[in-house]
Amino acid sequence: MTPPGDGDLAALAERAAYHPSAEHKDRYLPGTGVRRLRTDATACPQDVTREQAQAWLGAALVQGHVGGRWDDQPFPQYAWYRVAGTVFEARLTNAEQGWFKGYPLRPGEEPTWLP
Repeated sequence: MTPPGDGDLAALAERAAYHPSAEHKDRYLPGTGVRRLRTDATACPQDVTREQAQAWLGAALVQGHVGGRWDDQPFPQYAWYRVAGTVFEARLTNAEQGWFKGYPLRPGEEPTWLP
């Protein structure tokens, strides 16, 4: 999927920011509020750090592993990154600021084209 405007995914990666969501936490983490794992959500692995999630988001954007609606927003709706056998999905939560939340997908939920 080609981004609108100049199509500079590396520049978008520099501006994008991972923000943890309590909806995908089964434990308390500072900055996420009270844990409130949704019944239909996957929990983020406890060993994934905020820094790792930020790096994976940036790599997914640079590699063009993006999809969903762009509309007139500078950021894609989704980005995907594979770590070992797990695919993590980042979903845009604040289009103006470039904020994303992230979570692991269940096997078979990832895009079929993702390497």
